[in-house]
Amino acid sequence: MGVCRVCGKEARTISSRIGFCVRCIREYWPEIEPEIRELHARTRRAFGLPEAPPRAEEGLPCNLCFHRCRIPEGAFGYCGVWQNREGRLVGAGPNEAHVSWYLDPLPTNCVADFVCAGGTGAGHPRFAHRPGPEYGYFNLAVFYEACNFNCLYCQNWHFRRRSLRDRGRSPERMLADLRPEVSCICYFGGDPGPQAPHALALSRRALERTPGRILRICWETNGAENPRILRRMMELSLETGGTLKVDLKAFSPPVHRALCGVSNTATLENFRAMAELVSARADPPPLVASTLLVPGYVDEEELEALARFLAELNPEIPWALLAFHPDFYLNDLPTTSRRHAEAALALARSAGLKRVSLGNVHLLDPFSY
Repeated sequence: MGVCRVCGKEARTISSRIGFCVRCIREYWPEIEPEIRELHARTRRAFGLPEAPPRAEEGLPCNLCFHRCRIPEGAFGYCGVWQNREGRLVGAGPNEAHVSWYLDPLPTNCVADFVCAGGTGAGHPRFAHRPGPEYGYFNLAVFYEACNFNCLYCQNWHFRRRSLRDRGRSPERMLADLRPEVSCICYFGGDPGPQAPHALALSRRALERTPGRILRICWETNGAENPRILRRMMELSLETGGTLKVDLKAFSPPVHRALCGVSNTATLENFRAMAELVSARADPPPLVASTLLVPGYVDEEELEALARFLAELNPEIPWALLAFHPDFYLNDLPTTSRRHAEAALALARSAGLKRVSLGNVHLLDPFSY
């Protein structure tokens, strides 16, 4: 049970780590922001990560994502991958990255499984081996061990234990796992954005090695990449029958900053630009949004705003609503309640969205909060 330090409200859906309810975060952000900023800085210090994007006047510029870090000599960018080493930007290039991978049997728990080729056979026979779920085939799941957000509820936070100075891994070992039964590659993490040069190069090499074969390129990302890079990611998905899955974590800037430590302006702008490309391929849909239903914070006001945002862009864009499991620094919140999930679905449909799904149903709490 948490208590808001502004209004005194007490509830299961107020995290004691954050210390504020969602209403006060939205209404009193200028007063609350310094405490939230220090909370995020503290969580990053615990793993030796930069507390904020470096802005050294004489630092080397990194343009891979929205942070536009300027990295001083010997230091790392916000993501913990790119370093200024003796006046040269060193990080995840085409031949090396901080990455792990595994073969995941299809259909899998992909956030787009309700519309993607591997989960439904959408796009068969051009983009899928079967007219239904691709049983007997695999996804090469590629996990990038870095991120340019600082989500307090990260479900995959363990990658932060990696030393910033660990050596990366060669793509040749991954390419060796491209068995004939692999029909898609999905990049996730962390986030693929900070190591996008590696992912893009690996994708091209994989496609060159498998001419004439179904091999979809998919992404799960926060969508805050440099717009040119994100467009290249989207184009690869369009070309191969894959899907670009963008996590829309919250709509209001204060709530997004409270949960993730960074602005959501770039994500929303990039998503708007990618939405202009969806008409290039109807099936399977090339762009999917997802949102984690964080109790108490991604509330009906956030969901209604996100639903309007998506509907105004294109009501055909699929939206995956995902039940929340407490983890990392927000391990004091409950799982998503059934009432919360049902309200989210109703808001999405009332906004006119035509393809909405609820994921992680097994996590739903039958009790209201």
